[in-house]
Amino acid sequence: MTPGPRTVGLGAILAASLCMSVSCSSSSSSSTTSEDQPDPACVEPDAGLPTDVFCTGLYRGRSSTQYASNVMPYQPGVTLWSDGAEKRRYLYLPPSSTIDTSNLDAWKFPVGTKAWKEFRVDGVLVETRLFWKRETKWEAGTYVWDATGANATLNTNPKGIILASGYEIPTTKDCDKCHHGGSDRLLGVEAVALALPTAQGATLTELAQRGALSHPPATTTVSLPEDATGKAAAALGYVHANCGMPCHSARGLGEETQLVLRVRAGELWPTTGVPSSVATTDIFLATVGQEPTTASVAQQFPGARRITPGAHDKSLVWLVSHLRGNYQMPPLVSHRIDDVGTQLLADWIDALPR
Repeated sequence: MTPGPRTVGLGAILAASLCMSVSCSSSSSSSTTSEDQPDPACVEPDAGLPTDVFCTGLYRGRSSTQYASNVMPYQPGVTLWSDGAEKRRYLYLPPSSTIDTSNLDAWKFPVGTKAWKEFRVDGVLVETRLFWKRETKWEAGTYVWDATGANATLNTNPKGIILASGYEIPTTKDCDKCHHGGSDRLLGVEAVALALPTAQGATLTELAQRGALSHPPATTTVSLPEDATGKAAAALGYVHANCGMPCHSARGLGEETQLVLRVRAGELWPTTGVPSSVATTDIFLATVGQEPTTASVAQQFPGARRITPGAHDKSLVWLVSHLRGNYQMPPLVSHRIDDVGTQLLADWIDALPR
């Protein structure tokens, strides 16, 4: 891999790639060009994923720095912590297809949808993950790049691969443990994250303009609610991306524990026309001043509430996100604490009136 393209800012990459993708047209995707054709040696499997990353449709030819023209780069406005890895995301929708957005909180993707995520550690591409919707189910896997950066093969190791840096490449089962929280597997490809002003590439606005949404909302850019502390929006965004999207949604652990930590589309696009205030969000109502409902958690953290106003060190949401080991959140794959993200959470909690 040549180092040159890595020096370009992510925003520039997203803008240039998105304009090239579909030639800036209004259709949701485009036909594959001759330059996008995979290696002639590639054979699409009847089931499962290709073993070679260059057979997945993301890259042009056998270059990890050139992308197929029919994939759309995107970056959600709030993102999941991945132990400091730099991430780049790409989405493919079949030609003339649309995402069923009749329920803004539960998108349904057309068969043939693919979503990739590249992970770079210290500037080096180490893995490319893929979710691919087939006729009967989603296929998922991660491709591990070799030391030369020229090849990546499907990881079949039943255990996670921990690199010398401490970064862990997950197993397919690990991917599924988080992605079960999505209404249709994909997590960051959702209304709230793609409508925020900080989203880039295939934003909600861009997807609506391309005709890729079955029911586009009247407003395609929204902001998270703020309160008198001036620190709530950043904290809500952190919790939404790191807790709510993967696990603590109405479909994941949130349903089991009654701890929903996701910003609902209905809170930002309400039928009443009045967006929710911070104090009426599901996150606030489920956490602020609330006692833990799990006995083992209450015993492990005596005196702590889910969020204790004015005291982040007595707030479970902060405590478990600032742990690695037993009771850590996220509960798997992560080995480093997100100091920046957890500080956003601490700042808001400490500013809440006691």
